[in-house]
Amino acid sequence: MRLSRMLLPIGLGLIGVGYLFYQQFDLEKFREIEWTGRAFAWIGLAFLLLLARHFFYAYRLKVLTGGDYFTWKKCLELIVIWEFSGALTPTSKGGPFVMLFVLTQEKVPAGRTAAAIFYTMICDSGFFVILLPILLAIYGPPMMYPGMSSFSDQNLASNVMFVTYAMMLTYWLLLIFFVFLRPQYAKICLNWLAKIPLLKRFAPKLTLLGQEFELAATELRQQNWRYHLRVILCAVGAWTSKFLMINCLIIAIVPSTPIDGGTQAFIYARLVAMFIIMAFSPTPGGAGLAEIALAGFISDYVPAGIGLVIALLWRGMAYYGYLLAGALVVPGWIAARVGERRKSEKAIKA
Repeated sequence: MRLSRMLLPIGLGLIGVGYLFYQQFDLEKFREIEWTGRAFAWIGLAFLLLLARHFFYAYRLKVLTGGDYFTWKKCLELIVIWEFSGALTPTSKGGPFVMLFVLTQEKVPAGRTAAAIFYTMICDSGFFVILLPILLAIYGPPMMYPGMSSFSDQNLASNVMFVTYAMMLTYWLLLIFFVFLRPQYAKICLNWLAKIPLLKRFAPKLTLLGQEFELAATELRQQNWRYHLRVILCAVGAWTSKFLMINCLIIAIVPSTPIDGGTQAFIYARLVAMFIIMAFSPTPGGAGLAEIALAGFISDYVPAGIGLVIALLWRGMAYYGYLLAGALVVPGWIAARVGERRKSEKAIKA
């Protein structure tokens, strides 16, 4: 773990915050924020939702790896590593491929490892692919960005969202096809790609990936409906907790925000649109861009100059918090794996 890998997202985040501070920060509005017990109660609830999200992911990992393969403590630790790796890589890559390495090092059976990675990607993408059309049917164009009145509005956010959604839908359908319907086709396609001269240096990885699709398919076909239901519900619970966390922070900082179900559901829908746009962010963990995006997407609920505060609270807990936790957990995990490897080498020599 190189320090430079952590400094990049932190630096990008500071640039984003600096931009918001320069463009939007209003000292008078900031002074109007009421730091009362009510505000801290909502911030506390936001933090509890962050913990709930972590537990949903940990439980999903426990289910995906066989229920009793990892202890709860180990699952919670591995999710910290997962989130930490996601914070250090562009969101177009994310943490799953790092987690493939981690689970391999933890000696999880190959089939379960492949199933855990691919099924996680399918469920997380499927949450957005299925939910967005439903929310658009209910709320229409205003859900996509403040001030939008028609799907034909030439708005950068809406254009990016539709392009990103199309990419996500394609990616999701391909994963479902190759994992659940025709895993043998994945192997054939990847072996064909491995023969292309420009891709020959990736041939071993492409061949291995084709094998992993078949392993994942075999593992998932052996599971009953309860297994699939638990995995899917964990994905829904984790993402819902992440969005509701932001809802709570908005209520905490802007006490005039209506807390009726209709208003909060609309804000939730708006956040779904925002996260789809951020799905293929080129910066590590969306650093810098996420802070700016949030302030824009909630601008019709949060007075100008206050969005910066909510963005800082949200990213401080959900992003930089994992950078700090990962910096504490990852070195110990690496040291443990190195120690195990040395013991194995000594045993072989003996």
